[in-house]
Amino acid sequence: MALSIGVGVGSKIDIGGHLLVVKALVQPNVVVVTVDRGEEIVISEGKSVEVLPGVKVQAGLGGNRLAFHAAKSIRISRVGEEKRKPITPKGERR
Repeated sequence: MALSIGVGVGSKIDIGGHLLVVKALVQPNVVVVTVDRGEEIVISEGKSVEVLPGVKVQAGLGGNRLAFHAAKSIRISRVGEEKRKPITPKGERR
């Protein structure tokens, strides 16, 4: 089963110590990324791209999302995402 993560321009994802950065959202299902500041990689819906040995990524799945296919031993997580504060019943952040 794939790990699906919603992304936007500037999103950063740690993949086993390597840094994937979203550079552009060309269409809802086409995402341009770099890994460790390397060359730009275009990821589109319906086609998995190997961004690192043993790690394939596919775009789509209902919008600006990336689906990661990798062994469970490879940790994949967001980087630098500040935890959001809960929203009060009035719609305000605490």
